[in-house]
Amino acid sequence: MVTKLLRFFSYHQPRRIRVIENTLKSRRTVATLFWARQYGILEWLGAYRSLTRQDYDQAINGLVNDGLLVIDDQLQAKLTEKGASQLKKEESSLYIPSFYDWYWLANTQRIMQRLLLAIQVVSEYSYGQRKYVPLAISYGEMLAVKQWFRQNFRQNIVNELYSDLRRLGSALENEDPRLATDLFNVMIGHNYSGWTVNQASAELNIGLDDVQFLRHDEMLAVSAYARNFPGPLQQLFLPLFNEGPLNHSAQTTFDLYVKGLSIEQIAQQRRLKQNTIKEHLLEAAVLTPNKLNWDILLPVDKREALGKFYQGDPTSWEFNEDKATFYEYRLYQIYQGITDGK
Repeated sequence: MVTKLLRFFSYHQPRRIRVIENTLKSRRTVATLFWARQYGILEWLGAYRSLTRQDYDQAINGLVNDGLLVIDDQLQAKLTEKGASQLKKEESSLYIPSFYDWYWLANTQRIMQRLLLAIQVVSEYSYGQRKYVPLAISYGEMLAVKQWFRQNFRQNIVNELYSDLRRLGSALENEDPRLATDLFNVMIGHNYSGWTVNQASAELNIGLDDVQFLRHDEMLAVSAYARNFPGPLQQLFLPLFNEGPLNHSAQTTFDLYVKGLSIEQIAQQRRLKQNTIKEHLLEAAVLTPNKLNWDILLPVDKREALGKFYQGDPTSWEFNEDKATFYEYRLYQIYQGITDGK
């Protein structure tokens, strides 16, 4: 874990260590989403949900002690010259994701739990084996797999699932053979327990921590495939898929905003505080900026007034309550970040 974290830091830009932690663990506050976009790591949202605070802090401390990272009193970190040099040396060995643009589609931990148990159940069923120890996963996911199997077991589930997996495997093979290799070797079946993280690391010639990133990529690929192609996998995973990057409540607010309702009207209709509605619109501004009418959200005259005071890199600005509300300030930060990147 220690040196693998270097990829999330910069030699030129101070980055908040908690934002990186929260991004990897998918703690979706507006602040986390905003800074993750500013740092260029938004697509890594949820890539390491099992990461603990203790392990993360130990890794950060290790980087500091090794002279690879320096942290200021605001808990912002930058790569040292040594750290930048070390990252450059390791770049060629880092796992480069293929499907992280689908970061919003599903919780990959839940996808993997359902997938592995479903494969085990169908495998044992194909051998006529009814007495076996099922994979230990959360009770809710176990019930979902059981219901899925009951709905399909009278059909030709074995051949249908095999065909689905074969098509998926071909797609993964064309994108990155390591994805297909790991997917089919991690599966649990009749008299087969699947390989361990250490085995995957050795066989695929990637670091132990990169196995986590590869499997997140893998499950996003599985999700994207199942979302688009009908079959047993789609039936299994469909309830887990999100319709878009926004959470359900933010999406509801956004839909009302698109219809032309004001913040006050949306708050009244949804019986929520206006600050909550503003949080939803900020989330939409971060995640779906091109779908917003910026002339309504932050009128031109307001942008021009803010532009006279806030200049340069938006990440270096400091909020001044005399110039705007924090909502307007954050919106302008997002807007400038988008327009500067064009």
